Amino acid sequence: MKITGRCSVHRRNGPMVSDEMMTAPITSEDSFGTQDAPRVSVIIPVYNRAPLIGRAIESVIAQSAEDWELIVVDDGSTDETPSVVEDYRSRLGPRLIHLRRARGGSSAARNTGIDRARGEFIAFLDSDDEFRRNKLARQLELFEQEPGLGFVFSDYAFVDLEGVHHPSAFDGACPLARRLPVRQIAPKLLLCTGDLADYMLRGYFISTIVGMVRRSVVGESVRFLEGQWYSEEWLFYLEVAKRCRSGYVDEPLSLHHRVAGSVSHTSVPRNLLNQQRLLSLLAQRFPDCSRPARRALRSLRSTCARQLGWNAMRADLPTRALRHFGEALIHQPTLPALRPVIAAAWRVLTQPRLRPETPA
Repeated sequence: MKITGRCSVHRRNGPMVSDEMMTAPITSEDSFGTQDAPRVSVIIPVYNRAPLIGRAIESVIAQSAEDWELIVVDDGSTDETPSVVEDYRSRLGPRLIHLRRARGGSSAARNTGIDRARGEFIAFLDSDDEFRRNKLARQLELFEQEPGLGFVFSDYAFVDLEGVHHPSAFDGACPLARRLPVRQIAPKLLLCTGDLADYMLRGYFISTIVGMVRRSVVGESVRFLEGQWYSEEWLFYLEVAKRCRSGYVDEPLSLHHRVAGSVSHTSVPRNLLNQQRLLSLLAQRFPDCSRPARRALRSLRSTCARQLGWNAMRADLPTRALRHFGEALIHQPTLPALRPVIAAAWRVLTQPRLRPETPA
């Protein structure tokens, strides 16, 4: 599709940013509109990350591509995060826009940033991660070589909880990325020649921090799903990918830090429930996907339900486990999926209940 035009800045439904909660170098609509638009708007949502937010901001400052604005959206922090960001705003001036809002989650914070963004392109960074120095430059290079692209992502490196550095997610944790049909147009610059969205339905491999999106693609309709606290970027980038041509830079342009206390590590059961909700939503929103994608989605939904079932069994909640195991069996009617159903049913029938089970 041809990508043209720009979206306007607007206010959306949901928790709003009050005048008292907003801190920004541009204080009126008139002055906001007279600033020269940057090439890239980088959006960082942050919540209680005073010790780490500086590292993320410094990685943006260090970019070899200098035509950017940085929008930091504070999602109701109660620590010293606002003070840290204000110190950087004093140093960077109008290049750093500091917005403060009531606690609503990272999706809501990113959406606030998208609504305020003025750049031709939008990139996302998490408050505990960092960009490599040429991150913006390399993705802009691909956009320049292929002006029809609306979405460019990249490989990334990560540091696990034990402090071990993994140089490439695509070569390790996310091998599905290596099976994408692509065409190389320059060293490490690749165009997706197949249906990227269909491949994305088969598994997660595009992290929030690796994407750069043309702002006209997201317009006023594509936003992060508010209320979804885990893997929300999966659906966002799927919606982007189905609207435009895509490509990727086969280099680890970002560094993800797996941090104890982050959402992905604080509540595994809650994350599984959020993942279950998201997978169900993907199946509803993409009913016409290919047979391999539908098969992969069924497998993912079955695995998620089975994990919820085993969690319930360990918590001595066999009725709840039976429900989850039954769902896993529906998605993947196989003998291995039937065995835990039988085990849970036997527990329900043979063990007296000492307390009622609450719904999951």
